[in-house]
Amino acid sequence: MRRRGRYAGVQFQFSQTEAGTSSSAQQPEASSATQHSEPCPSSSAQHDPPVHQPDDEIHVQDGSGRVRPRRGSTVVRDVWQMREGERIVVECNQLGQPIKKAACLLTSFLGTVARRPQLCPLGYAKWNDMLPTYKVELLRVIESKFVLPPSTHDFVMKSLNRKWKEYRAQLKKDYMRQGMTEEEVARNYPPDVPPHQWMELVHYWFSERAQTYSAIGRAARAAQSVPHTSGSKSYARLRQEFVAGSEEG
Repeated sequence: MRRRGRYAGVQFQFSQTEAGTSSSAQQPEASSATQHSEPCPSSSAQHDPPVHQPDDEIHVQDGSGRVRPRRGSTVVRDVWQMREGERIVVECNQLGQPIKKAACLLTSFLGTVARRPQLCPLGYAKWNDMLPTYKVELLRVIESKFVLPPSTHDFVMKSLNRKWKEYRAQLKKDYMRQGMTEEEVARNYPPDVPPHQWMELVHYWFSERAQTYSAIGRAARAAQSVPHTSGSKSYARLRQEFVAGSEEG
């Protein structure tokens, strides 16, 4: 039985990237049918991107739907600076997990999004407490840079959740020292964090609830005996490469 995604109610506006899409001569009829089956269809005619992209290539879709390989190396800064209407095409496996080189670019981009307080406010105690309007805006920003199928909803939101918590933990490590009072930590706020968000975050760190969670986390890390040793490449990419190598062999 297929598990229902937690964020199924939040929809992407995406371009069709699956194999078997109708040709350009049949697009008007397909577009009409899509309006009844998809909540957020693309408003313009689309061209099919390559179904099997080489792992060492990044493909970009322009505003008219044409897909081309991007020359040279591409880093996260290039994604933020792409021309309006251009988006990176991301392929996914059957579990909705991004694969190939574009997956690495997407996860790095999500890390930069999670570290922007204007997009991911730091003052909330938990990710689930964050207002839905922020999450809708997050999806809009991500969708403006990447072509993603709707099956990636859970992956994107869970990845943002994890990277948001990691960023808060890094701030705590950098700015909170043993023996410091709440007032002392609150006065020394990072330059890229709004003061009011920093005060809310520091107040949460000094709360009894946060202290309890911190003690549980320290105990769990101390009990960990098998470290993660597969590197930064995701299991989804490793699996896809293994399957592709087996098919070639």
